[in-house]
Amino acid sequence: MSSELDMSQYIDLFIQEADEQLEILEQETLKLESEPSDDRLQIIFRAAHTLKGSSRAMGFSSFAELTHHMEDVLDQLRNHTIAVETHIADRLLACLDTLSQMVESIRNGQGDKVECADLIDALRAISEGASSGLSVVKGGGPAESIPAESWPALRAAAAQSTVYHAQFVLHPDCVMKFVRAFQVISVVNQAGELLVCVPSQEKLEEEEFDFSFEICYQSPQSQETLAAQFKQISEIHDFTIREWVEPDPASASAPPLSVAASPPASLASPEAETHTPGPGTGQATTQPAKKAAESGQTVRVDVTRLDNLMNLVGELVIDRTRIFQIGSELNQKFSDPNIDALNETVSHIARITGDLQDQIMKARMMPIESVFNRFPRVVRDLAQKLGKDVKLELNGGETELDRSVIEVIGDPLLHILRNSVDHGIEMPDERDASGKPRQGKVTLTAKHQENHIVIEILDDGKGMDIERIRAKAVSQGLVSMEQAARLSDKEVLQFIFSSGLSTASQVSEVSGRGVGMDIVRSNIQKLGGIIDLETFPGEGTRFLLRLPLTLAIIRGLLVKVSDQVFVLPLTTVVETLLVEPGSIQRVNKREVIVIRGMTTPLLRMREIFASPSGDPAQSDDHNYVVIVGLAEKRVGLVVDALVGEHEVVIKSLSRFCGDVQGVSGATILGDGNVALIVDVNGVIPSDRN
Repeated sequence: MSSELDMSQYIDLFIQEADEQLEILEQETLKLESEPSDDRLQIIFRAAHTLKGSSRAMGFSSFAELTHHMEDVLDQLRNHTIAVETHIADRLLACLDTLSQMVESIRNGQGDKVECADLIDALRAISEGASSGLSVVKGGGPAESIPAESWPALRAAAAQSTVYHAQFVLHPDCVMKFVRAFQVISVVNQAGELLVCVPSQEKLEEEEFDFSFEICYQSPQSQETLAAQFKQISEIHDFTIREWVEPDPASASAPPLSVAASPPASLASPEAETHTPGPGTGQATTQPAKKAAESGQTVRVDVTRLDNLMNLVGELVIDRTRIFQIGSELNQKFSDPNIDALNETVSHIARITGDLQDQIMKARMMPIESVFNRFPRVVRDLAQKLGKDVKLELNGGETELDRSVIEVIGDPLLHILRNSVDHGIEMPDERDASGKPRQGKVTLTAKHQENHIVIEILDDGKGMDIERIRAKAVSQGLVSMEQAARLSDKEVLQFIFSSGLSTASQVSEVSGRGVGMDIVRSNIQKLGGIIDLETFPGEGTRFLLRLPLTLAIIRGLLVKVSDQVFVLPLTTVVETLLVEPGSIQRVNKREVIVIRGMTTPLLRMREIFASPSGDPAQSDDHNYVVIVGLAEKRVGLVVDALVGEHEVVIKSLSRFCGDVQGVSGATILGDGNVALIVDVNGVIPSDRN
């Protein structure tokens, strides 16, 4: 009973490690198809081996068995016995899907009992099919690993009959290595005569060797018969048999190689390879050591603790601003040395609070590659299903943004990518006929730009048919024919985000129902972000997303409307203007101003939020206008006064007031009053009249 409790303590650690290793396996396996390399195979093999070891330690037998058979196939790939092909990659990816199901089952307290017998049979067929011709190698070759002092005896024996050289590799999990080695020697002694053993039998008995050893022997029996007997010995991972040929005497000056001490890369155990770098593998072998060193400097922290810390820092920022304002007011009213000391202390607290806020923000940041890593598998599977050849290129995965944004952005990006593959990229024959490479390309890029993040999804497909979108919008009553004719191409493209509109010729599992892109825009707007797109007929389509780095604390422009203060997120502010009443014109009964030759509509925030009229004389003399942007749109918000830029802590109103049109939240100002944060996406009209 106590042992079960002890093991249960490690379930969470096992699940976390399994999630990490499965992510590595999926990323590297997907890259393996297009960019196979020994380093990548070693990374995959090591991740599978880690999963097998930890699952065995936890008693998850099904998990361990599946990863064991994965290892067999991966080892054949490492040894170049089989080549990386699509059907093998499919099987490995299917294994990862099943292992993920097992992890989820374990997470739910139901163990690893997920059906995987068919998958194991498929892996066994690949492995056994590859190794069927591996046991006996026809012809001979030099065996420099046999010590030179043994060559005279072997030469004399070879003059009488053929001498065979056999190399064996034991399974990395083999517990009693010497027992397996002596089982091999016993088979040889019963069938013929053992001539040389490397390392010596004494060292084998003392287990003074790694997981590989070699023998030279003579036997009248066929080598196929002996190979069959060797296969019956458990925990032998791999072996080869070839005729022994005396090496060139010139090589005798070189120190003899011992397989036990320095095994060839293709035969060494995973443990040996991490400590014995070979040519071209320096980076792969030093990286785990570096990560191991770094892992000792990190601590896993529950995300709820980070959320609580962020909330506390937010309250501290509010109080910091309040104290600073009180100090400024006292300084204006009184002249006292204590007030000067207070202001100095307040400035110091402001700096410390700012540093604390920055550190907490960094702790909440995550690289966007945690989202990006989901996409290669989706694009690969969808392209195969559609009969297309598509390459996904990921850039800027190291770009960091707040965890709260990371959690929301995945689904919108996934939908855009699926649309790019389904609608954008043409069939290979169609691309060939138009002079394009048969393989289509979708590029996903993330980068920081000022105080927000920009994500670009670009495909080299056929682009969007703007006239078809225009006709669809008219046929579905989204706009009249006359209005549609007046719209620019960029404005027509915005209909893609209208609910129910789809240009797909037929409904499929992937697309065609007209749902999705409107939800994509809605989710982006809820984050305070902007989505824009442009298309190039015959060349491709480009989506551009601009997102805030965090949803907790933002910089905003404070404006006053009557006696109420509002906050406009700086990410949406283009410029501010002081406009004379005579500059305001009317077009189609709407107020507009002309800025550098561009007509910009005006919206009065008093009317939007039904504020009291305030002092009419103030608005008659001049109007403060804040130009805000949403994709290609520009709108001027008329306010009574500009207060200035401030850092504000966002507080949600939805718990108490529900969703309020045009308001994304609220904040507490330095004077203790509440200011509403304007949702620019909500105040800009979406109609096209």
